[in-house]
Amino acid sequence: VLLLDMNTGVVLYSKSAGEKVFPSSLTTIMTALIVLEKCNLEELVTASESSVSNVPSGDSKLGIIKDEKLTVRQLLYGMLLSSASDATNLLAEKTAGSIEEFVKFMNSRAKELGMDNTNFTNPTGAHDERHYTTAEDMALLVRTAMKNETFREIVKCQSYIIPATEKSATSRKVINKNHFVSNLLRNDYYYKNATGIKTGYSGIAKSCIAASAEKNGISLLALVFESETEDNIAQSFSDCKNMFDYVFSNYVTQTVVKEGDVIAQTGITNARRDKKLILKAQKKVSVIKHKNAVITFKDNLRKSISAPVEKDQIIGSREYFMNGVSIGSINLVAEKNYKLDPITYIVNKMIAFVTSPWLFAAIGITIIIFILLERRRRRILRKKRRDAQKRRNRELMRKIDDFE
Repeated sequence: VLLLDMNTGVVLYSKSAGEKVFPSSLTTIMTALIVLEKCNLEELVTASESSVSNVPSGDSKLGIIKDEKLTVRQLLYGMLLSSASDATNLLAEKTAGSIEEFVKFMNSRAKELGMDNTNFTNPTGAHDERHYTTAEDMALLVRTAMKNETFREIVKCQSYIIPATEKSATSRKVINKNHFVSNLLRNDYYYKNATGIKTGYSGIAKSCIAASAEKNGISLLALVFESETEDNIAQSFSDCKNMFDYVFSNYVTQTVVKEGDVIAQTGITNARRDKKLILKAQKKVSVIKHKNAVITFKDNLRKSISAPVEKDQIIGSREYFMNGVSIGSINLVAEKNYKLDPITYIVNKMIAFVTSPWLFAAIGITIIIFILLERRRRRILRKKRRDAQKRRNRELMRKIDDFE
């Protein structure tokens, strides 16, 4: 289980979220993301023999007929609402040329998203021991997919009509099998604040769901895997409902800081009149928090900055914590321009030079060198005097000898 703030990714509850699980048809969230990134929604796709025939017995399908033409958009609805494997296969072939190549796209995109404990072997979610993920990895995928407007529109709708085609005389009504969003098949699972996203089931994977809900400015994402079904009730739905209800009742949305708010200051040197550099928040920070949670922060700033400084120049950062756990950071930027004052700069340089410990050290070293040189000079002078005295003595002795 993993419950988090959809917008910030802050985890509100976690249980074994890093353990390997089988995603079943939650896999199609990745399939949809790649198709949305690479395909034109209104482009017609002609069904191949392989796409409609390679559907395992028991899998959901739209009943697509070979050579039938459907749009990418229609196929996406069929895949995400009813887990139609024929629609999924057709989208994979359309996007990459073959299912095998599409799987390479899936694993490449997973790496880009940081899904380090995930591996895909097919686009539908058909069980395979080598086809696995974790709740943590799936959260990265879902939050990315939910940033796409078309994806959000599809996963929250109750049903979708695919008009008749040249191969199908009647229209197809695709009903969303996510009972959290749609009450057309079961009303007891319906949750009025739900906004999506996808359910899955297999005998091995059991019930799993990626569910989202919004209320009072709070946007939540819940991921539940390996959930049991008891008395025809999938516990994944009731677990999500209970978690969502608890958060909506006990948590609030709090704007920690608004973009442009003045929130810090540090010293500035070499500016004409300013001694303090005023800093503002580069972006807004909002979190959902328990009513009793405490938010703190830590600044990463130098004690003083030298002018010039440009308006909105990044000077440092501030990291926010909720009950000691990091919930994100923002840049601290200069509120205005701080111009360099040449006179102040020169005076400060002179003061810095005069008061610099290196200056005193240099003076001390110079004095020591002078003393040593002076001592050396005196030693040399004394030696010269002694040598001169010796020469005079020798000269005197020589004269005495000559006189005798």
